[in-house]
This record gives sequence, C-alpha cells and structure tokens, in this order.
Amino acid sequence: MEMHSKGPLAAPLLPLVRTIWRRIPTTLRATRPMRRLGMAIYDRYVRHTDRCQSHYTWFLRNPPQLALVADLILTAQGRTPVRVMSVGCSVGAELYSLMWLLRRLKPDLAIDARGVDVVPEAIAVARQASYRLEAPSSTGGTLWVDGARVLSTSAQAVEEMFELCPDGAWRVRDYIRRGTTWHVGDATDPGLVESHGLQDVVLACNFLGPMEPEMAEACLRNVASMVEPGGYLVVDGVDLDLRARVVRDLGLLPITEDARHIHEADPSKQDWPWTRWSMEPFDASHPDWAFRYVTVFQRPMLERSGPRASLAPEVQARLADP
Repeated sequence: MEMHSKGPLAAPLLPLVRTIWRRIPTTLRATRPMRRLGMAIYDRYVRHTDRCQSHYTWFLRNPPQLALVADLILTAQGRTPVRVMSVGCSVGAELYSLMWLLRRLKPDLAIDARGVDVVPEAIAVARQASYRLEAPSSTGGTLWVDGARVLSTSAQAVEEMFELCPDGAWRVRDYIRRGTTWHVGDATDPGLVESHGLQDVVLACNFLGPMEPEMAEACLRNVASMVEPGGYLVVDGVDLDLRARVVRDLGLLPITEDARHIHEADPSKQDWPWTRWSMEPFDASHPDWAFRYVTVFQRPMLERSGPRASLAPEVQARLADP
C-alpha cells in the first residue's frame, strides 16, 4: 500500500510506526489513547489511499453476517419468491454463499436472486459459476477468487457448495444456482429499480469503499431505494462516517444482533489503521455505534394513520432503543 503523506516530517516514520504498532498487545491497542492515535493515522495518511476497484473475493467471506441475513429472510412473513439482489456482485461469491445457506436451511424456499455488476467479465464468471480454487483465477488479472480462503472453510461446506469438475474447476452445485440470474448494470443508475423492482434484501458490500465520497453516497442512496419497506439493506466495506450519516438520513433501522462479531469477522479488514479498507475496532461506547458498526439495516414498514403514514409501534421502539 502506498500512503500519501500530508505532513513532510511524519511520512518517513510511518513504516517504523506501523512495525511498532503491530507488536503492541491487542489489549493495549484497544485503549482509548491508542484508538485516538489509530484514528489520526487512518484519517491523515490512509483513508484516501488505494482507491482502485478490485474483484478479489471469496466464498463465505463473513459467515455471521450471512447467517443473520438468512435468519431475517426465513423469519419474515413476506410474499414469495423472496427477492434478493447482490449489487456490485463481482464474480458471484457472496450471492452464491447466501443461496447455499438458504438452501441448506430451507430447501424448498422460492428465491428470485439477482446479481448485478458493471463489469461484463465478472458477470460472465458468475453466470458460469465455475472457479479454480487451488490458485487465484484471473481474467485480465482483475477477476479472481481466493481459493486458499475458500478451501480452508469446513470440508462439509465445500462438499455441499461445489462439485469438482474433470478440468479441475470447482462449480457451484445446481441446487444452489436455482433461481439465480446475472445482469450487467451500474449501481449508480437510478433506473435499476425500474429494471428489477423492489427487493426484500439488497446486498451492497465491498465496492463502495474505493469510490470518491460523493459518488459513494449517491450510489448508496440509489441502492437503498431498491429495498422494499420492511426489507433489509446489507452494506459493508464503505467509509463508516459516510454510512452512518446516510443510513440515519434515510431512516434505516440498524439490526444490532451479533454486531460486534459481524464487524470483526472479515479477515481482510483487520489491519487497521494501515489499510484503507480495514475497519476500526468495535467501540460500544461510541454514541453512534449502532449506525457506525452495524452492517444490516431495515427499511421501516409504514402503516397508514389517517392521511399521513407513520412508523409502526415496533419500529418506533427499535428507534428509541437500538
């Protein structure tokens, strides 16, 4: 990672500071003074670095997050089929991971699952659902699945999710692929909702972070507009200040269940404050923690009360005590 300094004296010392930081015990790094130092380093030297978009991904990237989303889907009393969309889906690993979990828990559930990405090559890989997991597979050096991470999951999960093809590729099993379609589309396109309709769950993970703040906010607002009232938005891998501000402004409700575990689960985001996509340590004392660290949000269900729409009582209770 190349870190661009805003101060002429501090930048040459950053490699040394980073080495020292990584040797400090975790308990000490979690103290308030060290957190403040980490925030200063991240804000001043790291936050605006390395904004290139990448299609590096893997299956079961955040298992507790997927488990929460699956539970919310299965406990909801909505219409069928359940409509799930992965925006910025890359080569399909996240959506296939959720489909595997849903099929495992409720095999007969009717699901309309759609993946959308602006890169046609990524959609082609997702549609084919065939991956070479023993080593990074690439298209032009940009599209690949981290096979080491996939194969390090439980043998049962790998067996249930993939079949090994004669050419050595791992293909997502047909029963998981059932109900999935893949589409080339731009997450910033306001016509996306007209093309695909409102969704019960929208996944928007790990593609907003590399965008410039103005673009990321516009994109997040556009993606959030695709969520059906009562449905859920999953947004991860984006600047925490921006996410907290936007979801508050949109009136989305944080689902705080297992929030710390989900925030800390993705191994690619643990190198804070030294990589832009890393996430600051979970801080339950932060006054805005429920909007800052939560990744799953619900769009309120409105009920009619006279000529105006008002929030349902259970929604009001959640807002008062998230």
